[in-house]
Amino acid sequence: MLRLRKENSNNEEKIIIFILAMLSTLAFTAVAWAASSVTGDYIEYDFRNGQAIAKGNVLITNEDGKATSKDADYNTKTGEGKLTGSVVATKKDAKVTCHTLTIAQAGNHLTAVGNAVLKQQDKTLRADQVEYDANRQFAETVGDWAQLALDDGSTIDAANMDYNMKDGLANAHGNVRVVSPPRKLTGRGDNAIYNTKLDGGTVQLIGHATATQDGNTVTGETLTLKGAGGKIAIADGNVKLVYVPTPAAPQYPPLENIQGQGNYQEYRIFNWPGEPVKVASAEANKEIA
Repeated sequence: MLRLRKENSNNEEKIIIFILAMLSTLAFTAVAWAASSVTGDYIEYDFRNGQAIAKGNVLITNEDGKATSKDADYNTKTGEGKLTGSVVATKKDAKVTCHTLTIAQAGNHLTAVGNAVLKQQDKTLRADQVEYDANRQFAETVGDWAQLALDDGSTIDAANMDYNMKDGLANAHGNVRVVSPPRKLTGRGDNAIYNTKLDGGTVQLIGHATATQDGNTVTGETLTLKGAGGKIAIADGNVKLVYVPTPAAPQYPPLENIQGQGNYQEYRIFNWPGEPVKVASAEANKEIA
């Protein structure tokens, strides 16, 4: 049994234990990784069973990823363990943040609990709990709320959700709401299927589906939004379309067109309440500069 505590080194209080090639796998994306170092304020390591306990400012690193937490209980032989407290784990283009991260199945299954966030490329999955299978690249939320967000500000909210990262398919279940500020689009449905790889991104709303864009609303039993969610709408089953035409801007005659019609003054009101502000005037038979 090896126990190490803080020591002064270059005016920094820290402790580092390098367990090269001894730590097993830790995964939070499709690729598992072998830890090459563990640091912390306190580390206890059992060489017989490979159990490592680290407390305080824990950092687990390898050549292309790292994980930080307040505490960690990790087995180097099984590749399983738990990180607790302000967990942040990064690997290539993926990042996980949560309160507790449990690593199982030799590092191939993760359970992120407590405001769990899984981000990969331009998509972010949020929920109270997220289960992730690295072999299948499959994430599933647990609880009564979930959100899939894009970097452009678009979001899909639902009671729960699963996301196949390999196939680019997300299934949202229960009171689904779609919001896309860049496209001025909102939508609702009982369930939804989001295909990130079809037609630049396709959202199919299923059951009591409705979508509104620029004041125009379409409803149906199913509603398909193609082209990154909003360029083309296809509706099926009891379809209803409400179209609101854009009103033309009011036209006002220029002042010179009303000469000869007697004395004229034009007023406009600004910053109500307040006094009228005179902005232009004209008199009959007088030329306006």
